[in-house]
Amino acid sequence: MRRAAIVDTGARKPSSVRRANFWSSRATMRVASEALPMTSAYFSLILREHGTDARDRAALLAGTGAGREGALEAPGEITLGQQLRQVRNASRLLGPGWALATGSRLHAATHGALGVGAVSAPTVRRGLEVMTRFSQVRAPHFRLVARDERDVVRLVPEDRVELDDEERIPLLDIVLLSTQGLVEALLGRPLHDARFEVSYARPAYASRYADHFHAPVRFGCTTPAVVLPAAWLDVECPLADGAMFEASLASLTDAARRFAGRCPLVARAEHLVAAHGERLSFGAAARALRLSRRTLSRRLHEEGTSWRALLDARKKARAARLLRDPELGFGDVAAALGFDDTANFGRACRRWFGMSPGAYRRRAAALG
Repeated sequence: MRRAAIVDTGARKPSSVRRANFWSSRATMRVASEALPMTSAYFSLILREHGTDARDRAALLAGTGAGREGALEAPGEITLGQQLRQVRNASRLLGPGWALATGSRLHAATHGALGVGAVSAPTVRRGLEVMTRFSQVRAPHFRLVARDERDVVRLVPEDRVELDDEERIPLLDIVLLSTQGLVEALLGRPLHDARFEVSYARPAYASRYADHFHAPVRFGCTTPAVVLPAAWLDVECPLADGAMFEASLASLTDAARRFAGRCPLVARAEHLVAAHGERLSFGAAARALRLSRRTLSRRLHEEGTSWRALLDARKKARAARLLRDPELGFGDVAAALGFDDTANFGRACRRWFGMSPGAYRRRAAALG
């Protein structure tokens, strides 16, 4: 009997076509990732530290979309693409090693709710959980992963975006130094008993690392990491503050939820709403997103939402938080949300939650 031929029903593309598709896919992912929103705090710090004269400022701002004076269309918010462009500009202007001084100047407050949540945690373990769970909320180009290995914990920054060396190396230095600062705040002392590992070869300026890192640095490792003794995990934090910790977690959770699985444009729009609320008009939002009003309206509609719906969702979330505070009267909550009277606020609550403000507060109290 003649054996039937095995037929590959999916035609196999030539390797050159597969490679082209692979690189095209990576380029598309990079473009989409660059549209993600992020804080402008790091952008502003780099500009302030290294833009010491008009010429240097212009070089750092080139191609970023920020104005000549460094003013951003939406204060407090930029895109990842703008940040990466500034990092490339800095690498070309300042040369290798420029990020060491910048990373050393970052402190908990520079990292917003992430930094506050980490240093106000009850223990080092809980602080590291905040850092690993929410790292990409603050800087979407990477995520921090904790790995338990016998007597040590490795904090590994994993790239979430394909980066060039002139982006990756300075960003890695900044991430490692930022992690050093946060962990030292958690411990209340320097990281002399830790170590740092980087995934690039020992550079010509390696002697400068001792001026910024407080523990040994190993070059040419397989993966970058901050390596900590596991015994530190249960150390109580000197800056622990339960109320501040819980408030930071709530803020970070909201931010993570906005970005999870969302279209980059919707994530950016939600970021604007979270930062500015109704103070930012639809026209100003369109300008910040570099779109016409019509295009922004159409693209939000294609994603199943609208500017009004985003504003309403923010107001609903704020209402839910305020109503959980028994010290606030319903009139106070209504005023804080911009309602003229409590009757209009009551109607909004029934639309949002299917119940009156009083019923929502009682249910929230019962659920703890």
